[in-house]
This record gives sequence, structure tokens and C-alpha cells, in this order.
Amino acid sequence: MDLFSFAYPLYERLLAWQITRTPSSTPRHVAIILKETDLFDPKGLEKLLSALSIFRKFRVELVSIYVDILKTESALKTEIASTLKARLEEGFSDLPEGTGYRIHGVDGEVNSTAPGRDFFVYVSLGFGGRNEITRALLSILGEVKAGTVRPEEVDEKMLESHLLVKHEPDIMIRSGGQKLSDFLVWQSVYSELYFTDVNWKDVRRLDLLRVMRDFQKRQRRYGR
Repeated sequence: MDLFSFAYPLYERLLAWQITRTPSSTPRHVAIILKETDLFDPKGLEKLLSALSIFRKFRVELVSIYVDILKTESALKTEIASTLKARLEEGFSDLPEGTGYRIHGVDGEVNSTAPGRDFFVYVSLGFGGRNEITRALLSILGEVKAGTVRPEEVDEKMLESHLLVKHEPDIMIRSGGQKLSDFLVWQSVYSELYFTDVNWKDVRRLDLLRVMRDFQKRQRRYGR
């Protein structure tokens, strides 16, 4: 056995121990940005299901996932989203009891949902944050036009109440690159960011533990 093979499991156990020592500082809402190719790869989908189980074990309560569909042609984008939804539904059925999920398609409509008790997964298949805000504003304008809302009542809280995801991520993870994407634009303004060059299908349990431990050691400023 070489030195790396010996040290790797020890380091992993050390990180797990450090995380569990301060459970109150563990992120409660984790956001993950993926590419469509990450989930078409069987290893990528397997990694996602494994990551969800790991996060749940360490008391993460909500995981929001954005799948960036790179194709721009509407019909093809919808077809890709439909295929990914079927793959995710099949995979989610193997998650522990009590796991809930909601999957939104490229039009922002709910395509699939299941109730949960203590752990929830939100998935957006190609429906980004700018579209989410535009949709929320159009909904509010419709209410103003109908007379159910007065213009002076429109504020940040009202806008937030019309968003698909109501909770702000504690940390956003982007694997395989250094750029964010169009996801949770409003909600993530004060989120911590974590970039890793590791491609998603190569992400290990150790890498996810590093994310949580790194978050615990940060001093969040919330824009201050």
C-alpha cells in the first residue's frame, strides 16, 4: 500500500469528524450546477445520487440542482429535459424514505414532484434564474392588473414569494469550471461560492466533505 492509499481514508475520516463536531455550522441549503452531459453519463447520475445521500447524512436539508441544457433549439431542449426527468425520477426512487423532490422543466412548470419529510431536492432542467425572475414579475403584474395587488404593495418580499425556490443557498458548488450559470440569480446574492476543477463524474466523497468543511471555516458577511 502506497502512502496516498493509506492517508486518503484517514483524511476523509478526519474531515467527517471535524464536520460533525460543529453541526450547527453545516450548510442547510446546498446548490449544485451541472451540465446536461453530467447526467447523461451513468457515472454522473450515480455521483449525484451518492452526493445527495452524503449531504443528507451531514444534515443538509435542501439541495437545489440546476442542469444547464446547452442546446438552444426549443423542441430539442424540451426533449433533453424530458429524458433527464425520467432518469432522475428512476434514480430518486432509490433514495432513502422521507426524501422529497420537485423537478421543473424548461418552461418552469412542475413536471414531477414527491413529498418529503426531512430532506428535499429541487431540480431545474434548463430553466434559469433570469426566466424565474421574469416569470415572477409577470405574475405580479397580472395581479396588479386584476386589482388584487396595489402597485405600492409590490416589494422584495412579494417578488420572493413568487419565485420557484423560496430559500437562499448557503453555498453554490460548480464543478469542472470557474464560471457560475444562470441559476437562483436572486436567491444566491449572498451565497458562498465553491469552484472545483474536478469534473462531476470524478467527484469523490472526500471532495464533498471538503466543500462542507470549507464552508464551516468561512466567515459569512452577507454583503457587508
